Amino acid sequence: VVRRGFSDLLHAYRYQTIILAGVVALIAFVTGIWELYIVSALTLGIKAIIIPKVLFYVTKKLDSPIKLEMNPYVSLRISVIVSALLVTMSYFTALQLPISSDDTISVFLPVSFSLFFIGLFIIISRRKALSQIVGLLTIENGLFLFAVVVTHGFSLIIEIGLMADILVGVIISSILLFRMSQTFDSIDIKNLESLRDD
Repeated sequence: VVRRGFSDLLHAYRYQTIILAGVVALIAFVTGIWELYIVSALTLGIKAIIIPKVLFYVTKKLDSPIKLEMNPYVSLRISVIVSALLVTMSYFTALQLPISSDDTISVFLPVSFSLFFIGLFIIISRRKALSQIVGLLTIENGLFLFAVVVTHGFSLIIEIGLMADILVGVIISSILLFRMSQTFDSIDIKNLESLRDD
């Protein structure tokens, strides 16, 4: 949230996803559901390794001036304050949920809400398309963690299908970023307003 460079944002997403994979492995250990170990490994391989590599490749191909989020809609100082408020709100929101779960697992509910709200805030507060892709991926991490905590995971086939969809979505978004950069010499989403019919 407080970084302007896309590389910093991608590193933060990668570390966040590595921790998420560890949490899923912990839930697998606590619940004894072996399929979650496979989900944890897939999360690590696809979401923490392959997807960041694709986005890092895109970042390297972009021209230097557009690698930074120079004029976000919300200043970095205010972003820190808003993020802290969102984390606090997530904690109290999770307390209100009538969900009976193992104490070891339910402690991750506020984390899932925090990821969701912070990802949403990144989308709202940033102008660059690549930042918004990371925001969407952060939202997905939050929803994924919430689903694992509450339901102890979907079926393995569904999990694999969802991760494949995410990977394909990131690849398509990366191609569109290249096209946007070549057309407008920028990846600022405000440039897309010129495509609207008057």
